[in-house]
Amino acid sequence: MIPERYRRMLPPQWYENDVAEYHFEGTTVAVDAFNAQREDILQQFSPWSATWGLDIWDWIYFGEKQLLTIEERQKNILAQHWARLPFTMPVLQSLGRAVGELVSVSEDFATKEIVFSFQQNAPVDLLTLHRTFERMRPVHVNRERIIIQQSGSLILSSGTMQVLETIPLFCGSFYAGGENHLC
Repeated sequence: MIPERYRRMLPPQWYENDVAEYHFEGTTVAVDAFNAQREDILQQFSPWSATWGLDIWDWIYFGEKQLLTIEERQKNILAQHWARLPFTMPVLQSLGRAVGELVSVSEDFATKEIVFSFQQNAPVDLLTLHRTFERMRPVHVNRERIIIQQSGSLILSSGTMQVLETIPLFCGSFYAGGENHLC
């Protein structure tokens, strides 16, 4: 019998042909190897899935080969790619989706900030978001603000961290910092 994957392409009179059956059984290994090789080459056309083709993508974006791991090289290429794109909402949304589970991106016109909102169900790569945003940020935008919705704990794997705690001020209470004129 001719294998099912070839039956779909052949007319019914070929189904019982012994010579065709021998032919397809003999070429199955070669056809599978060719398909795997073709898929591997197709993966190199995209910098996000390239492995051995990253040297060419490094040359395109940086002019030299990066001496980093494959994942770090892909992140750097992606950041360089975004830095060349126009500063528009769809680009900012794709940046947010690449680093975490994005809820929304909005612009705060009063403070000239871009506000990224993320769910905390998945990890958020804050360092990559900040570095990439700073590369592509135009002069009239002050900074990015990151909001993580839902309570829980944050885990920062590397980099510097600043934790700000806000304490609500109550009317009529004395505060050492001079904020006694609340009422």
